[in-house]
Amino acid sequence: MEELDIVVVGGGMVGLASALALGERGLSVALVDPGEARARTSYGNAGVLSRGSIFPMAGPALWPKLPAYLRNADSALRVRHAHLFRVVPWGLHFLAAARESRWRRAAAALVPLTTAAYPAHERLAERAGTRACLRRSGWLKLYRTEAAFAGAALERTILAEHGVSLEIVDGAGLRDLEPALVRPYARAMLLPETAALSEPGALVEACERLFAETGGHYLRGAVTALVPEADGWRVAYAGGTLRARQVVVAAGAASAEILRPLGYRFAFAAERGYHRHYALHPDSPPLTRPVLDTGAGSIIAPMGEGRVRVLSGVELNARHAAPDHRQIEAAAREAAGTLRLGGPLDNQPWMGSRPSTPDGMPVIGRAPRHPGLILAFGHGHIGLSTGPITGQLVADLATGAEPAVPLAPFAPDRLLRRPRL
Repeated sequence: MEELDIVVVGGGMVGLASALALGERGLSVALVDPGEARARTSYGNAGVLSRGSIFPMAGPALWPKLPAYLRNADSALRVRHAHLFRVVPWGLHFLAAARESRWRRAAAALVPLTTAAYPAHERLAERAGTRACLRRSGWLKLYRTEAAFAGAALERTILAEHGVSLEIVDGAGLRDLEPALVRPYARAMLLPETAALSEPGALVEACERLFAETGGHYLRGAVTALVPEADGWRVAYAGGTLRARQVVVAAGAASAEILRPLGYRFAFAAERGYHRHYALHPDSPPLTRPVLDTGAGSIIAPMGEGRVRVLSGVELNARHAAPDHRQIEAAAREAAGTLRLGGPLDNQPWMGSRPSTPDGMPVIGRAPRHPGLILAFGHGHIGLSTGPITGQLVADLATGAEPAVPLAPFAPDRLLRRPRL
């Protein structure tokens, strides 16, 4: 293959969107990824595209819950204790980020990104022919008790400060709004500006086809080396070697491993998550929007054709460790009390690893020590949502255009420094 303008490493939503945006700017692009679309984290999430997704996992509410988290007594988080020693840098940064001032700062940085996410998704869906999968129905955060609702007051205050629309629904109103819910809840928060994808995997697969149809080179294989050269980069992968003037690393949870030989030691961890599909009982009304049950620490999302996707909380464990289904099994038991579920539609739960930064913000920017190397990973729970706008930002960086969203808060070097606790 002739020398390319740019190679994108990673075929999830961020990598695909970056490759498509770079091709639109007239660059010759190759995308290298080892797996199938349905093995990627972009396929496995809840499909929620919310302007209100601005809160990192590390926040002031962490401290009273930390003992329960460490004992695996809260279903929202399961910890493999032996693995914690392998993510000490991430853990130190995580604790440093769990202050209200840092939480507010992260929310302010993420608002421009999440605000731009839905228009970018609309445009991509039109190009990829998946507009029918995108619906703007809002999503619900459910609170089982008045105390739980009161405990989320700071979140509602910050959302209001940033102009994110929200509506408070009482228990009776919730039954009218979402008749499929059978569990009683004290309150709910509706975020009406939120959209959802009924088939996240369909969008990923459509973007793969669009990339090929528009002249992109899609190459299967794991990247084994990134080698800087005088006039660009040599990219070694399982199928051969590529040469390009620039490289984008957008490989999700694998990004830190790919960059380590270049001397980068990011404070980074893999957040594993699980899902399983269930049929609704034939007599149940349809679930019309995704719901987060804060009491269970899990999400239930409609996926079309009478199916719902039950998603677990976060598991901190090695990316390649064997699956541990206890968390998704607990989420499914809780979901059976929330909806009238039928039987499971999958033989086994799906598992994927989210790329997790400790401050809950992605890494988007130029690598500090290597010209021509652009980093775009660490989007955590909002990778599918903010993938299309991140692709536009990557294209801005690659072509020297002014980024459409301020990128200073997402600078890579913030996760290479020692945190201040």
